Amino acid sequence: MNPNELNALIALLDDDDREVLENVWNRIKSYGEEVIPHLENAWTADFNVKQSERLEEIIHEIQYESLLEQIDQWQNTPTPDLLRGYFLISKYFFPNINFEVIERKVMRIRQSIWLELNSNQTPFEQIQIFNQVLYYHLGFKGEQEASQNEDFCLNHVLESKKGNPISLGILYIVLARSLNLPVFGVCLVNYFILAFCRSEQIDFKEDEELQKQVLFYLNPFQKGVIFSKNQIDDYLKRMDTKQNSLYYSPADTIRVIKEMLHYLIVINEQKKEMDVVTDLREIAGRIQ
Repeated sequence: MNPNELNALIALLDDDDREVLENVWNRIKSYGEEVIPHLENAWTADFNVKQSERLEEIIHEIQYESLLEQIDQWQNTPTPDLLRGYFLISKYFFPNINFEVIERKVMRIRQSIWLELNSNQTPFEQIQIFNQVLYYHLGFKGEQEASQNEDFCLNHVLESKKGNPISLGILYIVLARSLNLPVFGVCLVNYFILAFCRSEQIDFKEDEELQKQVLFYLNPFQKGVIFSKNQIDDYLKRMDTKQNSLYYSPADTIRVIKEMLHYLIVINEQKKEMDVVTDLREIAGRIQ
């Protein structure tokens, strides 16, 4: 990277000639993500509004295109990792977060739970111990007013120890699966719950068999409380929603991440953040 050339290109960001601006834009982007720290440090008080806005825009564009590539790579792995998928969605809102830092924080929580578990415990006992450590010892809890983008982001949940049903739910799944506990997400209507299943190995293509895998359900928002299928029936009645096997069945990693994106899209539509909505819809459309 040639700093002198880059500074000259940045100085041209306020040019009104479309062809010049396009060439400058493409040249800066050709440097890739490594150029971002230089762009962030290049801003000065002498910049006019146009330069500042274009500088912010090109930084976002470079970060966004890099994120799309990372998401494509993630979903094309043989078994997409839920932690990394959740990290990548969070990275859209917090571009500078680091996966290794996030992973270390998650593994410290896992270690605290692992110390209390043993193979002689029943599934109910394991979950009770899991909940005791996560919610009562470590202090994680559901937050009623979790309606901002950051409330859905993994780094924010780990720092604040607060979240909504799906943000806490995904963290719960990641921790449980790292401890060989067969916990999966279940995508209800306007809510996200968990299912403790008979096995970690589930064939998600066998739709009619999925519900039979469930031993009991959990509510990650309410400190992991255990409940039964009947309570899902009651919830669907209150929501005036017809029963559907999807509302009772464990979901795979891709579906859980798409559910997270669905919530984020709805929230940003309500806030009229249409640029964010457009980006999130594109990300969701790429994940198959």
